[in-house]
Amino acid sequence: MIMKMTVKLGVAVLIAAVSAGSASSAQMLPLNKVMRQKLEHAQHILGALVTSDWEQLERHGRELARAAQEPAWAVLKAPEYIRHSQAFLRATDEVIRAAQLRNIEAASQGFVSLSMSCVSCHRYMARSRIVIAPSPYYAPDTIIATTAPLP
Repeated sequence: MIMKMTVKLGVAVLIAAVSAGSASSAQMLPLNKVMRQKLEHAQHILGALVTSDWEQLERHGRELARAAQEPAWAVLKAPEYIRHSQAFLRATDEVIRAAQLRNIEAASQGFVSLSMSCVSCHRYMARSRIVIAPSPYYAPDTIIATTAPLP
């Protein structure tokens, strides 16, 4: 009797995990697109920095900020991810302000901060577990990142 119950519970958990896995991969597609756009804009920012192209520097800084407004960007609700996103936005604002002031040192420092925020977030995400967790506070297919590092 207990064995049957355990097997049924195991099958139910497996079915839930498989269906949750398909939801996460569907959600990660738009996030991957946003991340690819972010990388392209960051590359343009570096190019604009080394050529002192203030217009392009400001334009691509604004495009980075706009990418952070995409719904796919906010798919993760973990406090640590939100903290990394805020650091990214602050650095993006630094780059935009420096471009407006035509301040190469401030723009360079903003780009370094921007790069570090990306690297820190990606390192955090690589070391964290990503799970689909039902919650009354989020949509059923919202991705939640735990803060527990992977072994």
